[in-house]
Amino acid sequence: MHGDAWRGIARPGVVLDSSWPTFASSPLRTAPLPSTRAKAKPAMATAKASPAVLLALAAALAVLVVPAAAACSAADRDALLSIRAALTEARLGVFSSWAGTDCCAGWYGVACDPTDGRVADLSLRGEAEDAVMAPAGRPASGVMSGYISDAVCRLGRLSSLVLADWKQISGPVPSCVATDLPYLRILELPGNRLTGGIPPSVGALSRLTVLNLADNLLSGPIPGSITSLASLKHLDLANNQLTGHVPADLGKLALLSRALLGRNRLLGPIPPSVSSMPRLADLDLSENQLTGSIPDGLGSGHVLTSLYLGANRLSGSIPASLLRNSGLGILNLSRNALEGAVPDVFTPRSYFMLLDLSRNRLSGGVPRSLTSAAYVGHLDLSHNRLCGAIPAGPPFDHLDADSFGGNTCLCGGPLGKCT
Repeated sequence: MHGDAWRGIARPGVVLDSSWPTFASSPLRTAPLPSTRAKAKPAMATAKASPAVLLALAAALAVLVVPAAAACSAADRDALLSIRAALTEARLGVFSSWAGTDCCAGWYGVACDPTDGRVADLSLRGEAEDAVMAPAGRPASGVMSGYISDAVCRLGRLSSLVLADWKQISGPVPSCVATDLPYLRILELPGNRLTGGIPPSVGALSRLTVLNLADNLLSGPIPGSITSLASLKHLDLANNQLTGHVPADLGKLALLSRALLGRNRLLGPIPPSVSSMPRLADLDLSENQLTGSIPDGLGSGHVLTSLYLGANRLSGSIPASLLRNSGLGILNLSRNALEGAVPDVFTPRSYFMLLDLSRNRLSGGVPRSLTSAAYVGHLDLSHNRLCGAIPAGPPFDHLDADSFGGNTCLCGGPLGKCT
């Protein structure tokens, strides 16, 4: 098994956290209770109510004074209907519940702020597992066509916009999304057929924590303004047709934990600034046209767990810090032009589910310190210029010849005895 089959390990689904909006109820206004002027018997004047009675009375009063949730804003309802008019979904009846005047009451995928009736969330996923998308408990794969109407930008209090995995929604990302939705925290439009560029003003979305535009047909550069998204935690632009360079100051995104930019047409070097991102756990720059060397500091990330740089045009040597990083569990540097020896720096704390260095120009021997690693699941050193005997013992005793084939003069282990 080569490295491509393992990409899914490092592409976990988005886990949404405190970036989801919450709405606090407005202060309750209670009218004064009418006074009771009937005279009580003297014996009752000094009686005290039991705690249970007082609690029951308080609960009853609380129910009486809780205000009803505000009805849907008429302007937001009109905007939703315009969004619906631009989309077609005939198989599952996703929009069948979009009827009546109150869009906050039972409209599928719509959630409102109960204090003012403004639409706060619009979330329609083509691969969801709820009662609509998974009738009779059997998940369905939805198909929706059409385009994203500019009317979405009239939902001025929108906090999350999700139109994901519908496969046939086309057209551009409305540019007004970046300028007219200042409260937006989550923008997820993956798995469609969107074209055009990423809105240049996307950096104006100061509250944005999730930006997922993966698996579309987007082209053009990654906007430089994207590095102004100081709250961004998850960035997924993978599998598009993006060109140009990775923004040089990507490292400004101090809260970013996932940067998934693989399978595009990006050029130039890996910005050294990515080495200074304190929360970066997953970095995927694979299958681009990146050149230059791997930044020396990239392996110093304390929380880096997966790094995909395969299928580029990277040169130079492998930084020893990458292989010494005890937290890095997935490393794919295959199909580049890396050269020199594989750093012999593995320790008992090394734990690699995947280590793929295949199809480079690496020379020297197989690192003997690999035998001290706590675990190496999948190792691929094939198609390099390695020479000498393969060390005995784990992890080499469970690997087959495909892990070492195509080298200059390796022998031993699954390749047979050295002569």
